[in-house]
Amino acid sequence: MKREEGKKRRLAALLLILLLVVIFIMTGLFFCFKVDILKFFARGKKAVIERPLLPPLVIDDFNKGTTSGVYYERLNSLGGYQGTWSYRPSYSIITKIDEVRDGKKKKVLVLQFRKEAGWCGWYTLLNKLDTTKYNTLSFWVKGDKGGEKFDIGVADSEMVDLGIDAVYFGMVDAFLHKGVTKEWREVKIPLSRVASQVDLSSLQSIVLNCKYDGEGKIYMDYITLKDDPEVAKIEEYNSPRVKPDKSHRRSMWVWKTDPVNNMIARTALLDFCDRTAVNTIYLYFGEISTEKSYLDKLAQFLEEAHKRGVRVEALTGNPTWVLSENHQLTLDWIKSFLEFNKGRKKESRFDGVHLDIEPYLLSEWVSDRESIKRQHIELLKKCRQLIDSYGKNFSIGLAVPIFFDKEENGAYERRILENVDYFALMDYYNDANNIIKNGKTHLEIAKEMKKKIFIGVETQDLISMHQGLRRNTFFGEGWDLMEMSLDKTAKAFKKNPAFGGFGIHCYESYRLLQKGRNVPTKERPKAAYTIVSVEKKDKAAIDGTLNGWDLSESYLLDKKEDVIFGAGTWGGKEDYSAGIYSQWDAQNLYFAFKITDDKLVQQWTGENMWQGDHIEMWLDADLLGDYNEAVNSADDFQFGLSPGDFSAIRPEVYIWTPALEEPYKELIDVKAVKTADGYIIEARIPFKVLYSDLEKMARASPEESKSLPKRFSKGMKLGISVDPSDTDSAAAPQKLLMSTSRNRVWGDPTTFGILELK
Repeated sequence: MKREEGKKRRLAALLLILLLVVIFIMTGLFFCFKVDILKFFARGKKAVIERPLLPPLVIDDFNKGTTSGVYYERLNSLGGYQGTWSYRPSYSIITKIDEVRDGKKKKVLVLQFRKEAGWCGWYTLLNKLDTTKYNTLSFWVKGDKGGEKFDIGVADSEMVDLGIDAVYFGMVDAFLHKGVTKEWREVKIPLSRVASQVDLSSLQSIVLNCKYDGEGKIYMDYITLKDDPEVAKIEEYNSPRVKPDKSHRRSMWVWKTDPVNNMIARTALLDFCDRTAVNTIYLYFGEISTEKSYLDKLAQFLEEAHKRGVRVEALTGNPTWVLSENHQLTLDWIKSFLEFNKGRKKESRFDGVHLDIEPYLLSEWVSDRESIKRQHIELLKKCRQLIDSYGKNFSIGLAVPIFFDKEENGAYERRILENVDYFALMDYYNDANNIIKNGKTHLEIAKEMKKKIFIGVETQDLISMHQGLRRNTFFGEGWDLMEMSLDKTAKAFKKNPAFGGFGIHCYESYRLLQKGRNVPTKERPKAAYTIVSVEKKDKAAIDGTLNGWDLSESYLLDKKEDVIFGAGTWGGKEDYSAGIYSQWDAQNLYFAFKITDDKLVQQWTGENMWQGDHIEMWLDADLLGDYNEAVNSADDFQFGLSPGDFSAIRPEVYIWTPALEEPYKELIDVKAVKTADGYIIEARIPFKVLYSDLEKMARASPEESKSLPKRFSKGMKLGISVDPSDTDSAAAPQKLLMSTSRNRVWGDPTTFGILELK
């Protein structure tokens, strides 16, 4: 008995020792590797082992080397060279000075530049630095005056050897809220933005490109590489994401990425497709290499893409291919992919080709359009015949502009559709109403032809590229607004069997698109003018008179300084001047304009009313929400109010922006009365016109929509600019334009005044 009790005690002691050992090991693991046990139990997942963050790698703290003299003295902290580059008459000069930052006196770099024609900037060499362990390029910057602009780029060693320009992250403003100021601030740039275009394991240079006209002085300090968890969280939050729609495909143009040779680029592209529900890519190929090693890698990429649910169509395009003498170039290009597919298993084949051949870019489109259209159709017929001769499941599609449905009342577009499986409509607008309006006719034609159309939208920065207007791209609006607009478009088209889904142009810009708006910002003038709106007590009708109006508060435009266009034609207040009055109640804003005009000319209606006498009025319905945004958004309304001609043309309202559905005209009352020296025009604008759509638009996320007003109320403030326009001759539209905003910039709400409800 005693012997058995001894065994039990020894066993218990052994178990206790084992338990203590386990506890000791687990405690060691916890402190050494920071095992997040709470997350493990809370989430029901594997324990997260957080590695310690890497210390920053200093590229240059500017305490080493000089900024002048022979090149081997101009060193950064890594021992690489730094310097400037320029082409006259532009120039850039660097010096080092003593400066106090964070309470410490130290050396900093000063880059002085002037950009006219030519180019200028600064670079520092990194000696093939492996940056793959870091996620952030960081540096500190301030400006001499504030507002200085430049682009930041990087290049890998191969790019430098081949003389290829840097790949740019973008303007500094994209990574620094409100841009460069006169105070030291840290710029944090996610390296992931260029991971698919640059070999981060062999980074050779960092470049600052002072590409924006003007001159300035930039101070820089402490350029480092960081392992920054904050940047990782921000990138994850901002990265585009989409809920899959099983009924409609998502396609995407890919122009500059090589997922065949570059494995990092391949993974990044397919991961991006997964998170954005893209299941077809149009991948650019100049031509297919005949080398076996390349063909094997291509087949491997196609197989991997198909395993992840992504179709791949080869992409190319050249307007000159439309010409008959160049048709064989197109056919040979298509044939190379058909031949590649022969003898390969389905998973390793191309799914088709996508042609970006735009005949309207040829000069002959103007001089001999019918011939160009005929040659275009002949080319598509040849392409169709070639593809059909291979007898394989291989599609052909092409990109089409929104105006093709106007050619021959749609007959030209029908002939195109006869020879292709689908087309992607380049419906490049940044709001759903315009996208829907432009797509309707095309979808009806495609429905008749039993073909598919994909609605294409743009994400590139067309403004900096000088290739379009801000309204033609979602670059400024961000992916969140884009998805809301596409959702509205899909709902409008879902019953049309021709609607195949959406096409996003293009991967290289779409992957950089942010969740929120990416627009220029600037400080508003501190002493902005105010127009007072008086609370309306009665229910007086809108009749074009000032009967029942409280005229104690008025805003007058009767000075030459108020004329912002055509000041030389202004003949004084008897020629043209305006009195502005406003009232409000819980559900409406009321405006009255007493116009002195010696000659009334208005024979235009709708969007063309600007050519005759009219009132233009901007209202910013979310003054505080986008207080410093220097471009108009979905809550900035540009109204046109026409008195008509007091004969055949009736008074009317038109909203130029944002693009709203037509019923707004039924909601807004407009009346006008002719007077001895001009006319009076009255308008009632309901609350729902300004605010009912905002909850569906991008700025109104569920949280933001809670802050939107439910009615007009005392103390409320809106942005406003009233711009009366005078025309004295139908042959000379808009003789002059007056404005309450003397520094008015079209579509820039920071130049507006304030409408205060009292």
